[in-house]
Amino acid sequence: MSEEIKIEIGKRIREERERLGLTREQVCDTEEELTVKQLMRIELGRSLPTIVKLQYISDKLGVSLNYLLGETKLDIPEEYYRSKYKLMKSPVYGDTGRIKKKLKDIEDLYDNYIDVLPEEELLAIDIIERTLKFMIMEEEDPIEEVFEDYFTQVLRKDKYSLNDLLLIKYYGFRCQIGDYDKEIVESFRCKLINQELQGEELVNVELLGALSTIAGIYVMHHDYRNMKTIVDKMHTVIDKTLQHAYKPAVLIFEAKYYLYYENDINKARDLYNTATVLAEAFGDQVFIKNLKMEMEKDLNRKYISNIFNMIHSKCNNYRRSI
Repeated sequence: MSEEIKIEIGKRIREERERLGLTREQVCDTEEELTVKQLMRIELGRSLPTIVKLQYISDKLGVSLNYLLGETKLDIPEEYYRSKYKLMKSPVYGDTGRIKKKLKDIEDLYDNYIDVLPEEELLAIDIIERTLKFMIMEEEDPIEEVFEDYFTQVLRKDKYSLNDLLLIKYYGFRCQIGDYDKEIVESFRCKLINQELQGEELVNVELLGALSTIAGIYVMHHDYRNMKTIVDKMHTVIDKTLQHAYKPAVLIFEAKYYLYYENDINKARDLYNTATVLAEAFGDQVFIKNLKMEMEKDLNRKYISNIFNMIHSKCNNYRRSI
């Protein structure tokens, strides 16, 4: 049934476009809303478009949305949205058991809903799955053309959708190991800190997620120059959306900024202590354990570094005096 729906909608779009004498490039214009490759997949019946994309196409073709849909109803079961919300809202904090549980939940989503989901919903689940697998260093599937197509589209945008933020978060994780394109990351940073808050909770949650992976790049590559802009934006998002459970993680990034960039160990210690108090109030034992390990590692490392620098300085002064 789903295949017939995709073919029928794609056929109507292609016939109307050709009747108007428009190329796919003309319909897609700047490709910010719809790329040529996405339109081609829709017209060939390989992809089920979302209502948003159908509305864009109908506007470009000068026909009604009902005309393109015909008798088709693109209803996604409410149970799918509840499962997706639970999947995206519950944190894993790098815990292998939690990650594997989510991967199993994704398998169930595919089994139950793959035939009724439009391409953008399938893409969202695919990105989440790739991100989780990357976190536990499982072998990664080759990046498909559809994935690269959407990422190219994200690079052109200034305002991000939920899927855009998921893509940026996944890209950020990949950049945390090895070399990365600093221009792309800087572009994402500038655009992320200027994003307006959305009415949809998951969009705001994933904005925090994308910001945190950019912060993670700075941590892994020991480059804290722009960390404060990320931290300030995350505090703003949390305070305005009341997503206080994410506050301790932001305080960790802020502590690292003051410790390694401002060289203020007392400020960093205070931030770590505040993060610990808040984390214990929320009660996630996996996060609390990770937080305490990170705090001990950072503060001990900086203390030893300061002692070494002090000894080194005294030795140099002694040499100069003899």
